[in-house]
Amino acid sequence: MKQTAERPTRHAIAFVVLTAAVLVCLAWTARPASAQTYSDVSRGHWARAAIDWVTDYGPAGRKVLDDYSSTFKPERKITRRQLARALVLASGHQDDTVTPIDIPDVVPDLDPDYWNIQIAVSLGLMGVTGDGFHPNATVTAAKAETAVVRMVRLLHPGDDWSLLPALRSGTWEPTDGWKPKVPGYLPSVVASRYLLLRFNHAYGDEEQEVSPREAIDRAEVAYMLREALTVSEWEVDGLGAYGTLTLPALSKRQRQILTFAFAYVGYPYVWAGEYPSKDSPYGYQEHGGFDCSGFVWWVMKIHFKYPISSNERGASNMARSAKPRISRSDLKPGDLMFFGPNGPASPASSIYHAALYMGHGWFIHSTGSSDGVTIASLNKSDYWRTYFAWGRRMLSKAELTVQ
Repeated sequence: MKQTAERPTRHAIAFVVLTAAVLVCLAWTARPASAQTYSDVSRGHWARAAIDWVTDYGPAGRKVLDDYSSTFKPERKITRRQLARALVLASGHQDDTVTPIDIPDVVPDLDPDYWNIQIAVSLGLMGVTGDGFHPNATVTAAKAETAVVRMVRLLHPGDDWSLLPALRSGTWEPTDGWKPKVPGYLPSVVASRYLLLRFNHAYGDEEQEVSPREAIDRAEVAYMLREALTVSEWEVDGLGAYGTLTLPALSKRQRQILTFAFAYVGYPYVWAGEYPSKDSPYGYQEHGGFDCSGFVWWVMKIHFKYPISSNERGASNMARSAKPRISRSDLKPGDLMFFGPNGPASPASSIYHAALYMGHGWFIHSTGSSDGVTIASLNKSDYWRTYFAWGRRMLSKAELTVQ
C-alpha cells in the first residue's frame, strides 16, 4: 500500500495554547466579512471561503478579483492583467503615483488596467518582456507564486528576504565550487511553500492540482492571496534561515542526485504520485506529482536505478529495509530519511513520511502541508527534528567519496 505523509502542524511551532489562541483570534477578527455572492461558486466549492474573503478586500468598487460582476469564474485561468490588478489592490498601492514606462501592448486611455499594470511593474511585482506585458496571457503557477511572494515581501519589508537572491540559479553556491542549476522560480516557491500559500487538494480532487509550468486558475490565486494577506509576522520571520542554506562538500554522485531533485521543487503533492506527469507508466495518479515516498522513489529508484524493490514503495516498507539504520548524526547527502510518531523509537510499521537528505540538516521532500516538493530543515523545525526516525544509505562508499 502506498503511504502518505501525516501533515505537521503549521511549521510545528510549539506555542503555548493561550498565545496560539490569541494569534488566531487576532488574525480572523482582522478579516472582512464577505458581502459578495457569486452564482458560480457553490457553498461546497473548495475555495469558497477564500473567494468570499478576497472579493471583499480592497476599496469600495475595487475589490480584489471581483472582475465579472455576478460571477467569479473560479476555474478560468487568471490573466496577467487580472493578477496585476489583484496584487495592486491587495497590497494597498492602487493610488500610487508612478512614472509610466513604455509598454507596447498596454496603451494609456485605452487599456482599463493601464495604471494597475504600471504600478505592478513599478513595484516589481510583475515584469515586462522585450515585446510587452501580454496582459491577456495566462499565468503559470510558478509565476503566480513568485508574484504573490513579492507582494508579501512588499507588505513585510523589515523581514529577512535574503533567500530570494541567495537561492537564485547562478548565484546559489551551497558548497564551495558548486552552483547547482535550479529552476528560476525555486527561491520564491520555497518561500511560498514555507508560508503555506498553496492549497493541497484531497485524493479524488487532485486533478485540480497545478504543476509549476501549468496555467493557474482564479480560485487557486484567490486562496494564495488570502493566505498571503493573513500570514503572521512570526511565519515570515522563519524565511531568514533559507538565506544561509549551505551544504557540506559533496561527491559527484551526491551533486547529481540533488540537482535532479531540485528540478521538481514546486511539483504538487499527489496521493500515490511517483511521476511528474499524469501519464505515469507505473500506475494511475490523478495529476503529475508525488507523495512523500513517491518522490524518493522517482529520484532514487526510477531515475538513478538504486535497488529499492517494488514492495518498498511505501514509506514504512522503505524504512524497514534500512540495514543499518542511519542515525541523524551519521546522515550523509543522498541518504533516505524516515519519520515516525516516536522518532527513533518508532516501529517500522508506523513510519509515515520519507525524504532525501541534502546535508547540514536540510532535506528535500514532498508533503501535503506544503502541497508538494520543497526544502525543509531538521535544525529549524521542532516537528521534523522530533519525529525523525532514521535514515537509509543507498550510495556506495565510492559514490560518497569527495574528490
